[in-house]
Amino acid sequence: MDNVKRDVLIEARDLTKHFISKGNALGTKKLVVKAVNGLTFKIMNGETLGLVGESGCGKSTTGRLLIRLLDPTSGSILYKGQDIASIKEKQMRELRSELQIIFQDPFSSLNPRMTCLDIIMEPMLIHTRMSKAERKEKAYDLLNYVGLPREYALRFPHEFSGGQRQRIGIARALALKPKFIVCDEPVSALDVSVQSQVLNLIQQLQQDFGLTYLFIAHGLNVVKYISDRIGVMYLGSIVEMAGSDEVYANPMHPYTQSLISAIPDTDVENKRQRIILKGDVPSPSNLPEGCPFHTRCSQCMKKCESEKPELKEIAPGHLVACHLY
Repeated sequence: MDNVKRDVLIEARDLTKHFISKGNALGTKKLVVKAVNGLTFKIMNGETLGLVGESGCGKSTTGRLLIRLLDPTSGSILYKGQDIASIKEKQMRELRSELQIIFQDPFSSLNPRMTCLDIIMEPMLIHTRMSKAERKEKAYDLLNYVGLPREYALRFPHEFSGGQRQRIGIARALALKPKFIVCDEPVSALDVSVQSQVLNLIQQLQQDFGLTYLFIAHGLNVVKYISDRIGVMYLGSIVEMAGSDEVYANPMHPYTQSLISAIPDTDVENKRQRIILKGDVPSPSNLPEGCPFHTRCSQCMKKCESEKPELKEIAPGHLVACHLY
């Protein structure tokens, strides 16, 4: 990220999301699944914030909360200074064009009964007053921009490869000229050979349209490649956040250190030592007291078992939630 001062585009303040599971006829009690627990962070205009963590840690839920595909249980979501966490759907609809998402699965996210052209035109039909001819021309322009030939416009999703389907999803997300896009693991379902092409396209779009991204992924190498800053999530909480290079060069939280150690290393002489975490990830419906990571942490102290650490800045731009610091 360059040194130009940027404004805050979107901000989460003490954001939480709890899901209540249904009981059944056998008398099973309802469970409260705490998917997101008190997240506070900012995303600056024009930057890419990467979000990483194990499956089930709340990454995708966080992305959906920020664009109000899900309603938060509590907390605030400030978009351009306006709290959109509790505004009515009519007000939210006016902002939909500025807040978009690229989904993980490029097949199930596309309507199989609609042609490629209709899929891209649909957001314009709902949110704009463009004529059909104008929508069609805009759709053709977007197809060309994401690297798909004009003659593919009347094909259906099953006639495309995974990488091509994801390009259609990207074109659809761009149709309304958004400001903020949640990229929810957009390359995880693609072949490795195609991933770099889609990542390069996403980066090019950011430069050309001034987009801001929340980029969610499992692959740490993918996040490092595309992100300005990285947030590391564990059980619904951010445990570390810093610049992309800083997280990889100087991971501070024990969980981040274990994730970094798992990245395949080609340096045979100075190979990093693998850190194996003990135990399983606790259930989000039965979170441990204190630090959520203390049940698997090799450096756990007595304090960790009873007191949850706050996310604090321990170096310029480097935030960590750990009692070690």
